Amino acid sequence: MEIVMVEFEVGAHRVADCVAALNELMATVVSKQKHFHGATVHIEESSGTVINMMKWDKASDFVEFRDSNQDIIAPVLGHFGPKGRMLKIALEVMPAH
Repeated sequence: MEIVMVEFEVGAHRVADCVAALNELMATVVSKQKHFHGATVHIEESSGTVINMMKWDKASDFVEFRDSNQDIIAPVLGHFGPKGRMLKIALEVMPAH
């Protein structure tokens, strides 16, 4: 499994709009992809940054999905200036209880 991290530096006044747009896109399109395994959306209030952390089988699965769905994704998220990073999980720590 690999992580796709997409960062949006939107400013404090646009955080709620960005999170709402991500929620809409995740619920209607992304969550239905067979190689997608979940996501968490994080906000850093002090900088007005939104970070979407998604789990995919492979980062290339995300890239294929993204590239073939630009007509849906770009109008919803493009104006938020997404910056993506592809990460491999090096260590995962689970609770000991």
